[in-house]
Amino acid sequence: MPVPAFTAAAAVTVRTLTSLTFKAGATPGTYDMPVATLAKDATAAQRRPPLTPAACQDVWDIVYGRASPAGVSQLINWKADIYPGAATLAAYPHGAAAGLFRVLAADLSLCRTVSGLDYGGNHYTSRIVREAAPAAGDQAVRFQEAAALPEGDVKYTERVVVRVGDVIAAFDMVDVGRLTPFPPALLTQQVQRLAAAQH
Repeated sequence: MPVPAFTAAAAVTVRTLTSLTFKAGATPGTYDMPVATLAKDATAAQRRPPLTPAACQDVWDIVYGRASPAGVSQLINWKADIYPGAATLAAYPHGAAAGLFRVLAADLSLCRTVSGLDYGGNHYTSRIVREAAPAAGDQAVRFQEAAALPEGDVKYTERVVVRVGDVIAAFDMVDVGRLTPFPPALLTQQVQRLAAAQH
């Protein structure tokens, strides 16, 4: 299912989303967590050839808020791990996020492997495994991407995507050789902040 384009204003502003991100010094186990506004023009990821199958491209576009009128991304550096995590908060016009989440759920069921080009222009194919979603927000999905590395190890990326009202929040956690979940307490904290800001 194609991801629609949105021309109406988002129900939550970039300024509000930024104020709801994790704060350096106040988030245990983290340091240096920069926040960036999601670009409206073509990003490097969008200029590369689309992922295949097309359903996977739709999933990635929703996870990373590429169609959102307002959104922010945050890199999360962990003190105890060399691999960073990330959070993306993407806001949509009132009522649109629910429909977009239905597209996400439908396309994720069709995305069992994903192929594309990495930032270095190298072709890759990863396996996608859907997992039990956490009880968070209004709707949620969780899936793992497993990518074989040239040296024989496997890179795992966990993605948890949660709809909270008119915002879709995505949480990434990367590790090599093992599955590491995004900290549940931090995910819950972010979801609660998003819910409170919309009521």
